[in-house]
Amino acid sequence: MTIKELSESFLSPARASALDSALRGGNAIVSAYNLAGSAAPMMLASVKYGSGPLLVVGDSLDDAGYLYHDLSRLLGEDAVLMFPSGYKRAIKYGQPDPPSQILRTEALGAWHSDSRLRAVVTYPEALAEKVVSRDTIDTRTMSLRKGVDTDMTETVKWLRTNGFSEEDYVYEPGQFAVRGSILDIFGYSNELPYRLDFFGDEIDSIRTFNIETQLSEQQLDQVSVTANVSGSVASGAGSLLDFIPDDTLVAVRDASFTVERIKAIASDSFSDSALMAGEADTDAMNLNFACPHCVSCASVPPVRPMRPPVPQLTLTVRRRGCTTRILT
Repeated sequence: MTIKELSESFLSPARASALDSALRGGNAIVSAYNLAGSAAPMMLASVKYGSGPLLVVGDSLDDAGYLYHDLSRLLGEDAVLMFPSGYKRAIKYGQPDPPSQILRTEALGAWHSDSRLRAVVTYPEALAEKVVSRDTIDTRTMSLRKGVDTDMTETVKWLRTNGFSEEDYVYEPGQFAVRGSILDIFGYSNELPYRLDFFGDEIDSIRTFNIETQLSEQQLDQVSVTANVSGSVASGAGSLLDFIPDDTLVAVRDASFTVERIKAIASDSFSDSALMAGEADTDAMNLNFACPHCVSCASVPPVRPMRPPVPQLTLTVRRRGCTTRILT
């Protein structure tokens, strides 16, 4: 039996119809019980609701990792993205993690533009950090297409203006290199850098390449290069739930735990070492979090086929303007 067949047998037509009716029947919250192991991802893989991808909130990084793995196997790797914390340790230590920032920027950039995206997986520590506005993402993103006239000088000027540094060879995000008619760019929206080969003012080829071997990995027709937007959180920044569409369906393990965890992170002070080193970014903390459980306005009780003590998954239909203030 294949994974697809197993998933289809788990969520029978009757169950799928009942779930769809519950979500579209005016209930703000739908609770699912008795979901053991990979049952929750199997159910979520069959859910289609709203104009964008599903937001799945795990209890921790490890829990989110398991959810991401299962959903990737069920929906395909191109259909699922991870939205991690942008820091190596806790945010209070102020140590940014470039690979994680790439994943965050990739998810934000794909949310409104990639029709293949079905789910984004995250966890409380990542939700506790602010995200930039959609306008900032658009402003700091450059699109490049094969076969289109593009001035290399203007492209390099844009890279410098948006904080990219010129190097002999790129090895980390935020760098570019020029060698004759070849332009290498390592942006914040892809895990691998791009190599553009110009023929005059026309882009002859676009490839991703391995920074260790310098060998090409994949030929591409079009790419989007995004600058580091983590330093722009103070400008129009807000919660991730302010960034995504209002009809986004949120699946959360434990909404109360998620909100309390974000409260704890937001109320925690920065470490002395981070403050002395100038690494603490007080603007990055998400002090106003849009609660995934709609605790401030949900008046419709959850759909509960049984009454076990704790639900294994809560699906929330978001409402416009539903916000829980974490710190005043």
